[in-house]
Amino acid sequence: MAITFFYIDDDDVQKASEKVQGFESSDLKILTIQHRSTWEKQINYLKEKQDSFDGLILDLRLDDYPNEEDQRADFRGTSLAQEIRTRQKEGDFKTFPIVLFSANEKLEKSLENSGKDLFDVCIDKGHIGGDSYSELGPKLEALAQGYRILQDSQTDLLKSLNVDVKIIDERFISELNNLAKHPIHVIARFLLNELLLKQGLLIDEQLLAARLGVDKNSSEDWDKLLASLLKTEYRGVFSTGWRRWWMPLVNAWWYDEIGASTYLRSTSASKRVQAIIDKFGYKLCVAEKIDKSGSDEFWTICQGYNRPLDPVDGLLIDGQENLYPWQDEKYVSVDAALKRKNIDVWRAVAKLEEEHLRDLEEQYRKRR
Repeated sequence: MAITFFYIDDDDVQKASEKVQGFESSDLKILTIQHRSTWEKQINYLKEKQDSFDGLILDLRLDDYPNEEDQRADFRGTSLAQEIRTRQKEGDFKTFPIVLFSANEKLEKSLENSGKDLFDVCIDKGHIGGDSYSELGPKLEALAQGYRILQDSQTDLLKSLNVDVKIIDERFISELNNLAKHPIHVIARFLLNELLLKQGLLIDEQLLAARLGVDKNSSEDWDKLLASLLKTEYRGVFSTGWRRWWMPLVNAWWYDEIGASTYLRSTSASKRVQAIIDKFGYKLCVAEKIDKSGSDEFWTICQGYNRPLDPVDGLLIDGQENLYPWQDEKYVSVDAALKRKNIDVWRAVAKLEEEHLRDLEEQYRKRR
């Protein structure tokens, strides 16, 4: 049975439907409806129809245009989401994911961090197209499925991870177990934002390639290598929307399957790749260092070039003071920092790195 999301917008139904039809598939349907004039009417409508949908997609500014009855909404997406979350906590509403679908400019101007906490995912209307539709559609499905899984496993949330808990950092286990009595949307946001969307216990495909020393885009047998890592892949809640790998299991694979005698972390990219080739015979290419980098013991991704980097050759990025112990810090390479490459992504280096960056700027200026 297909998963159904309701999409509430202030635009007319036909125009609004065109914005979200790219997300749809045989397993996902999105029904577009116009806003009601007051949030009370909107809440009552959703409560009456709650058995007909599995999730909600909201525009932020529901008060820009009048509906078909020529009535403007007296509320915004955040206030509607807040009321729904409150009623879900009280048991007056079934639990379901809420997705914010709005223009990034409006998000930056109108949405505080507390407002973002109401939504499982925020999607920028201005940056969606063919590839993003195909990526985001499965995420919407995974959200709806994940909420059901969390409801079924709320008395034992570790079951939702579908893995031997012995490999998991005990500090993560403690934090997750502390959320057992919280509303499902709080648990869902914790898992999404602190486990799946931050590198650490789980890593994404790009970081997996970097830590194996592989240039995945140039490697003919990258998919075969992924198949050999099947047992390390995350199969827990939300995994159908966010593909990830357990880093502790990748380390174990390095020893058990490859038969390595050195730490993966302290092995050069060329030796990592050669060991994999010797074991499987795959056609793989070694990832190359970024300019001004000395080490190819890659362990992170440069936020400026989006390429493999050893943290010793990078500068710590600002704003990471509150990471959990199981999460990895982000870095920008020296070359990217000096050239301000993609600075809108990493914005600034950490305060403790500022003097180092100034020294590097002076050093390389003298070499010209």
